[in-house]
Amino acid sequence: MAPATRLLFVLIAALAVLASAGPAGADEYWLTYEGNDLPENEGWQRNWGNDEGAHEGDGAIRTVEDGVLTMDSLYDLRVYDYACRYLYGEVDPDPGELFIAECRVEIDQAIGDMYDSTFGICSDDGMQLAFGLFPDYIESIWEDDVELPITPSTFHEYRVLSWDMQTYELYIDGDLAHEGTFWQGSLESKLAWGDGVRGAASLARWDYVYFGVVPEPSSLMLLTGICVWARRRRTH
Repeated sequence: MAPATRLLFVLIAALAVLASAGPAGADEYWLTYEGNDLPENEGWQRNWGNDEGAHEGDGAIRTVEDGVLTMDSLYDLRVYDYACRYLYGEVDPDPGELFIAECRVEIDQAIGDMYDSTFGICSDDGMQLAFGLFPDYIESIWEDDVELPITPSTFHEYRVLSWDMQTYELYIDGDLAHEGTFWQGSLESKLAWGDGVRGAASLARWDYVYFGVVPEPSSLMLLTGICVWARRRRTH
């Protein structure tokens, strides 16, 4: 991860910690995956399997090197292998708070008739938002006709902001790419990412993943200012 990007989220996480020491009622949290080890060794629950059922087979071929998790399921379309966290009614922001989800990932290959690598959110009220990641575009799974092109063969940063878990903003590499809506589903209080489906396969490289709720006004100002600074540093 670039030093400027890492600094951004260290500062946002620090804001959340400081805010949690304030008046009662704040439910800020900050969950991370930094690519230092396999997800289950960094506090995430691993879910894997194939057509024969959960925990059948070996899942994706996973390796960690230089702070990046590579997940390869190209050998079998039936394989799924993803990381998740269940928060049991604690996903959503309260009034005056902001939900943030971000990942930096490169999809090298994808085969099959649908998305394979995914990045998703289930709110406390069953509102769902998920993205299918491809080498050259990203799609919003539960919205109609939302496909956003990206440059292939490189890492991209995806950031989701939501104040109400009904609507959201999606930023790609720091630029606002789409404003959309969650879908009313049945799953609740879950955050997930990885090789999410059977029937497709991919080779994906995950640099980092962040989910959190932070105090809205100061964190948003910090997010905007430092993101601009970080992007400028990366272009020089």
